Amino acid sequence: MTLAEAEEVFTYWADNPPAHLMVQTIAAMLGWKPRAPAATASAMAAIAAAPPPGLAVVRGGAAMLQASFDIDALRAANRARAADQQNGAKHGG
Repeated sequence: MTLAEAEEVFTYWADNPPAHLMVQTIAAMLGWKPRAPAATASAMAAIAAAPPPGLAVVRGGAAMLQASFDIDALRAANRARAADQQNGAKHGG
């Protein structure tokens, strides 16, 4: 959305506010106040430990592979993987 399109939406909302905002405003005028969410220490710790949105994270462990930039080693690993797949297909695996 461009800034010009956003400005059109906000101008429209100034004249025709969304229904949920109107209900919220009327309820606030009548004395209603939303409950504050109960944030526990464990919930806050979970949020703080979470990866940023869109970031894929793999937890380390015994199966964690080391990065390799050796093209010959990568090609050998690919050949071995292809051979394993072919052997599995030949033996009904």
